[in-house]
Amino acid sequence: MEKVLTLEVATEADAESIRNLMVEVEQDETNRWYEKDERPIIPGYNSINMQIYHTWNNNYYKIMYEEVLIGVVLISSTGREHGRIDRFYIKPNIQNKGIGSKVLRIIEEMHPRVKNWTLDTAQKSPRNHKFYEKNGYIKMEEDEDERYYQKLVSTSLESTYRMQKDQDLRDQNFRECKMDNIDVYDTSIKNSKFTNVNSQSILFQNSNISKSRFTNVNLSDTVFGDSRMNNVEICHVSLAGAFIHDTNLGWQEKKEPLRLERCELMESSISNSNLQKVSISNCNIEGMTIDGILVTDLMHAYSYITNETKSSTE
Repeated sequence: MEKVLTLEVATEADAESIRNLMVEVEQDETNRWYEKDERPIIPGYNSINMQIYHTWNNNYYKIMYEEVLIGVVLISSTGREHGRIDRFYIKPNIQNKGIGSKVLRIIEEMHPRVKNWTLDTAQKSPRNHKFYEKNGYIKMEEDEDERYYQKLVSTSLESTYRMQKDQDLRDQNFRECKMDNIDVYDTSIKNSKFTNVNSQSILFQNSNISKSRFTNVNLSDTVFGDSRMNNVEICHVSLAGAFIHDTNLGWQEKKEPLRLERCELMESSISNSNLQKVSISNCNIEGMTIDGILVTDLMHAYSYITNETKSSTE
């Protein structure tokens, strides 16, 4: 009897077991392909909160083999006929048994309208390159860190949507147009300008919006997740109720650290965070506490001990 292989939607309750699996996968990848002091880029692989984050739209799947968790895959639907595979990992001791290929076939069966599948994988993992190419993926581009693959599949379902394809619309002006529910894929809109536009509930995935500028824009209830925002500038912005969590401020990548200047941070809270070498100067710290102790009291105590020590040595 053939063993049962299924994909099940991951929930917050699965986060710890998925994290443990990811730690095992990351260690195997490190030992197999990377030199000393190098590691594969798997954002948040050892973070339970990162695994919870990926469950937000029910597209994070547990790969179950005989009802045992053996892997995960994140399927991003970035267009009506386009799908993207992210974070596809299988336990090291289960690999090379044809299971990964079966998972890819299950994913395609789950999304019968998708004609174009894309993914990227680490440049330093030749095993992954061979695997995807064996399953019909073609390398489209590559850089120092990643290879970018694409697979075109034929489907029995015809699209019910009008398609504008391979058209040159550069330097066009759009005024008072209805463009609700549009699907934009593999399209360049660089240097475009959007003014007085309702762009509520837009989804950006796997997109390059570097060097963009958002001015006088309502971004309430927006989520920026699993993204690179190095060197961004945020100014004259209301962040009331903002929740910033599980965020790397660049120290590990040897980038410039976070800087806060002339910011109103009254009644903000910081918890479970790494504040090594944080510097605070020329700030109003009235009412500020560390683990429930007023900072002003700590400073008075420090001043008192310093003065007493100085007096005893004189």
